[in-house]
Amino acid sequence: MPRTPSLTPDSQFPEQAIQRSVQEFPKADNTGGFTWTWNIASAADQIVPWGRAVAMRDRQLRDFWPTESYLAGAVANVSFRNSVFDWEIRGVGSKVQQAVTDILLSAIAGDSFGWVPFIQKFSQDLYTQDNGAFIELVRDEGQDANSRFKGALAPVLGIAHLDSNQCVRTGNPEYPIVYTNRAGEKHKLQWFEVIPFSDYPSAIEKMNGVGYSACTRILRMAQVARSILIFKDEKISGRQYKQIHFVSGVSKQDIKDEMMRGQEEANNSGMIRFILPAILASLDPEKPVSTATIDLASLPDGFNFDEDMKWYISGLALGFGVDYQEFAPLPGGNIGSSQQSMILHRKGSGKGPAVFMRMISEGFRNYGVLPRNVEMRFNDKDEQEELEKQQVRSKALEEYAMAIRNFILTPGAARADLVRRGIYDADTITGIPAEYGIKEMDPASKRNPVGQLGGNTQREDVNRNETGKPNETVGDRLRKVFTRAG
Repeated sequence: MPRTPSLTPDSQFPEQAIQRSVQEFPKADNTGGFTWTWNIASAADQIVPWGRAVAMRDRQLRDFWPTESYLAGAVANVSFRNSVFDWEIRGVGSKVQQAVTDILLSAIAGDSFGWVPFIQKFSQDLYTQDNGAFIELVRDEGQDANSRFKGALAPVLGIAHLDSNQCVRTGNPEYPIVYTNRAGEKHKLQWFEVIPFSDYPSAIEKMNGVGYSACTRILRMAQVARSILIFKDEKISGRQYKQIHFVSGVSKQDIKDEMMRGQEEANNSGMIRFILPAILASLDPEKPVSTATIDLASLPDGFNFDEDMKWYISGLALGFGVDYQEFAPLPGGNIGSSQQSMILHRKGSGKGPAVFMRMISEGFRNYGVLPRNVEMRFNDKDEQEELEKQQVRSKALEEYAMAIRNFILTPGAARADLVRRGIYDADTITGIPAEYGIKEMDPASKRNPVGQLGGNTQREDVNRNETGKPNETVGDRLRKVFTRAG
């Protein structure tokens, strides 16, 4: 690809990475479209079973998931979430940190570049393709043929998203991926040229890391939901007949004529999705009319759309590894009380997001996108999780305060145990003298730290006076007044 002379020297455009990429980007004057075979009717019901013809199944999954609105919304929702996670590069040297940050913020995503479109395309492949998602590592080999900074030691110039359908897993650790570009040219990519990802990879050796994507995990539920929505749409959106009526006492031609008149009147009135009932008048009174009706298509007896959709959304949340509230408000009623749902949320919150964060940061570190002594840290936190940690910390401090007050532990031993249990980081405790706090524990001291015996609470500690005794409250004074009056 020729250099772009209009670019300014300080441009963020990843020009060198695009030039060295294995992808064949279309020319600017190429305005031809592409052919897409779209068969919605068979997309949901004729998907190849998992483990057979991985590429074909993934193409079928790509055809299917946009046709089911709730599944498409779930894929978009988690992709949006992943793309806006707050992160930063930390390590030694501000120049190195800035250089790595620029590489990630200039990630190539097809015809655009930037972290947000890059992660959205990456997430779409990750959650909908069993083959997974792939990131190309574009390295600077340099001009010096004798330089030792070649191959895996060459610095990374940029990263680029690779279409999952264009990548084939070989199972070979040295050349794990064969990529086919737009021109049909195949590239054997070495391990340091590509990072293969998979959403819950299979343990089957011959599958070469192909996984069970979120789309696969909830496919059957999505197929049922899609069929129900299509049925409801067809039932209310057309003028086709939904039932067969067996009628006696009226001639077939009379019924047919009335139906034709009804269709003409509907057309003349501009009715597209509704038609008035047919009415036959002036029937022969000597021939009584009787009917029998057969439904051509109907939902199962006792079907409850709201209840089924609650369980379907629960399945989506389970498949994507997020809590129910990612896709809908917490439900109540028969599916579980709000309290039960909240408990499940607290137990499962952060699993999906945490896996994604760890997957990306470890992949970049293991494959050399991040230099040594440099890390990618995500700053997004679950506020509910932070609140629970704070509650645990408060209870732990009360426990250790009582242990110290009763001469079971020394302050130094308590600090060491707090670090061991993960209540505090070792860096927080480092530098505190071992004897710090011992004088405060002396019984002669007037101080009363949190945790002394006798049903102590934090509110009582706040109300304590300098003598260590609780301050007299309004209620105490009133009781004294009434006692004297009595």
